[in-house]
Amino acid sequence: MKKQELRIPFFPYQVVRELGVASFVLGVLLLLAAYFPAPLGEEAKVGEITAIEPQWYLSPLFGFLAFWDSNISPNQSMAVALPVVILLVILLLPFIDRGEEEAEHPLKRRAWSIAGIAFVLLLLYLAYYAYTADITSYAELLT
Repeated sequence: MKKQELRIPFFPYQVVRELGVASFVLGVLLLLAAYFPAPLGEEAKVGEITAIEPQWYLSPLFGFLAFWDSNISPNQSMAVALPVVILLVILLLPFIDRGEEEAEHPLKRRAWSIAGIAFVLLLLYLAYYAYTADITSYAELLT
């Protein structure tokens, strides 16, 4: 005789359980934030900006802007529009590249694999360029 499986519906049982866990984690996080607040640091002094240092996740974009300004052209409109176009191409890439089912392995799709690796290496280079670039001249743009 076949064993009967016990099945519990996802809604409401699993949803209620996950909401309970999420509420507990959020409560613990709020308690930790209330008892151990993060320090705000020193006050900003208006007009005394010495350098711009972007967050780590924006450093490739900042490196691209610095590279564009110093090596290609001081026209900043293209330097802002080009990353937007690249982002749109990346977002549309799953619809552009419909590839065959048997070519799902990266070694069988060398052109796309090489393009992806080259893009990651470009981002790493631009992050390094932003880290080593002279960024004191960009403070003038903010004042």
